[in-house]
This record gives sequence, C-alpha cells and structure tokens, in this order.
Amino acid sequence: MKRNKSIKIKRSKSRLYKKRKSTAKVAIETIVFVLIAGCLVFVGYSAAGPLINLWTGGTDSEITNWTPDEPDTESGSGNNTDSGISDTNEMITTTEAVSEETGTYLLSESALESSSALSSALKAAKELGFKQVLIPMKNNSGDLLYKSNVSTVKDTELVIGTMPAAQIAAAAKNIGLVPKAIIPTLLDNNAPSYVEDAGYRFADDSYFWLDAAAANGGKRWLDPFLNGTKSYYSDLARELTRAGFEEVIMSQLRFPAFIPYDQSILDGRNFTADRYTALTSLYNTVDTASGKKSAVAIDIKDVLENYGQSFAATAEILTDKTFTGMIYLIINLNDYDNRLEIGENRFIGLSPDPAQKTETLVEKASEYIGTNVTVTVIINPEGLTDEQLTECYNKLAVE
Repeated sequence: MKRNKSIKIKRSKSRLYKKRKSTAKVAIETIVFVLIAGCLVFVGYSAAGPLINLWTGGTDSEITNWTPDEPDTESGSGNNTDSGISDTNEMITTTEAVSEETGTYLLSESALESSSALSSALKAAKELGFKQVLIPMKNNSGDLLYKSNVSTVKDTELVIGTMPAAQIAAAAKNIGLVPKAIIPTLLDNNAPSYVEDAGYRFADDSYFWLDAAAANGGKRWLDPFLNGTKSYYSDLARELTRAGFEEVIMSQLRFPAFIPYDQSILDGRNFTADRYTALTSLYNTVDTASGKKSAVAIDIKDVLENYGQSFAATAEILTDKTFTGMIYLIINLNDYDNRLEIGENRFIGLSPDPAQKTETLVEKASEYIGTNVTVTVIINPEGLTDEQLTECYNKLAVE
C-alpha cells in the first residue's frame, strides 16, 4: 500500500559555545523543573480516564483505540509499520489491483426499472472511475429483475423485469464496464410456488415451512439439500453467463435462523454439525453450470460476529475448509459506529473516517477468513459521498 511522503523536519543546530552557569543556579533550576514535570504528569493521568471513557462510551471493557497511521521516518529506514491491509496480503487476496481502478460498484435494484435508469446508473459508475459493476438480477423476495427465459419460471409472475439479461450486460459492456450479476439465493419466498422440489416442507411433506407465523409475515426459503433448488439456480447462472455476465455472485447462500421447535417439524439434516456441506454442494453445482464463473457474497458482519471461532448465516460456508471459491465481502459501514467487538468484553476503536473504518474492518475479517479463498471487497455506497466511496477503495488498494 502506498504511503504519504514523510514530513521532513528541519532541526536547528545546538550552539557550540555556552556560558557556564553557577552551581546554585543549576540546583534551583533542577528543583523547579522536577516540580513542573510532576504537575504535568498528575494532570495528564487525571485526564486520561475521562478521555478514554468519552471515546469508548464509558465502558470498563478492554479497549484498543484506533490510531492514525504514522508517517515514515525522514531517513526512510522502514522502522515504522503501515497498519493497512498490505500487512495481511497473505490472508486475503483481491481479484483486482484496485490501485489501477476504483473497484466494483454495486448498483441498486431501481437501476433495472427501465433502460434509461440503467443507462444513468452505469454512466454514473463509469464517471466515478469504476470498471466493474455488480448488478442485482433478483430481489430478496425471489422476483427476477430481468426477462428470464428459464423454462420453469419464464411465463410466471416471478419475472417482473422487462429487459433481457443480454441487453443489461451489453449496456454495461458498451461503455467499457464489466458486468457481474448478483442473485439472492436461499432467501426466496416466491420461488417455491413455481419451482418443484425446492422449498422447505414439514417432515411429513404436508405444508411449506415459514420462518415465522404467517400472521407475522413469515417467509418461505429454498432448501439447499433439494435437487429442485440446485437445478433452478444452475439454470439462472447458466442463463446469465451465456447472456454476457462475467460472473454470478450468490448472496444469501445460508440457512434460515431456525428455532428449537423447528427440529420437530423439519428434516434432521438441517440441524447437523456438517450441514454446511449442503451449501458447498449447491455452490459447486451452480459454479459448474456457469462455466466456473460463480462466487459467494458474504456479509462482513457474519464474518466478524463470532470472532472467527465459528461462522453462521452468510458466512457459514467458510466452515467448510475444502471450499476454495471466490468470496465477495459486502461491507455496509452504516452497521458500525465507533468500535468493534473482537471478543467477550474486548473492543477495538473504529475511526469516524469511512476509509479508515473500512480498512480496520477488512483487516480484522481477513484474520478470521483464512487463506483458502480469494476475497474481493464490495462497499455498499449507501450513506457515502462519491468522494468517500472512492477513498474507501483507494485505502484498500493493492500494489
């Protein structure tokens, strides 16, 4: 990672000749100096506690405060260590050298409402210096945001998009952008109505399972163990890559947040210690169908939540140490304020500066992820100015 040029300090030379002072005067000056130094130490010690409490919110927990990077020494001896992501390059590897480009821009779902909306969104990404765009081709409800020709769903209400996938991909390529598709996978309330052998059902196969009572807005999910689920997402991935998308990123590749009662009404395979292998199997099936152009999107919160001791939700696939796929690490800076918990009653401070905060979060996540996967960071632009977003990516630049 590049560093700012060090600040050079010009030091004045000491006088070669000084007038000798009397012994009594030296003694008096020494006593005065000791008294002043003692006062300063007392005041500094008294102020330290309130300042730390102000920074940490008054907690007695163990805190490691964020500190800015120190400049290089004037001599360039290399004694200072840059605290950026370059220190963890062996743990986390990005696919693009973002020092040569801004990064990958995440489009909003509204960009697919019309061809003019798509054109405007792509143009904005291009003007900001991005070379790759992540385009949502499906929403969390299960609706397809493009005009799909997959036989299972093409004539159903599941398809709400009006533009074919090839048109969307071409629109990006025509202005020099690399299009990548992102599709929420197992969080899918609508697909079970149209895709056979895909949704969770009670153990007796009588009803669809919901993640909450229907009266409380309960949703259906797709079961990664079922062949219908594998076939459906393989068809989507195949269609998208053939339409010109460089990659298909599977988000929400996760199990629902089951409650203890669910164990009595669902297949026991959903509660075993090795259930994560179903996620890996689904990924591998889709990856093959896409021509080895698939990846998994993981929320950085799910990586950081259990301090690397275990993985859950979107990060559960990382439990499978045989998984060596591509990971897109999604960061929403709005999820974090001024500190990050890294253990029981242990925290590290987070800078209010978005770029510094991003760097700290990625650096800590990289310690947990390990070395068997390749990771690319995607920053959610919500709440950030164009300048802040660009600076966040620049902070993570790989030389």
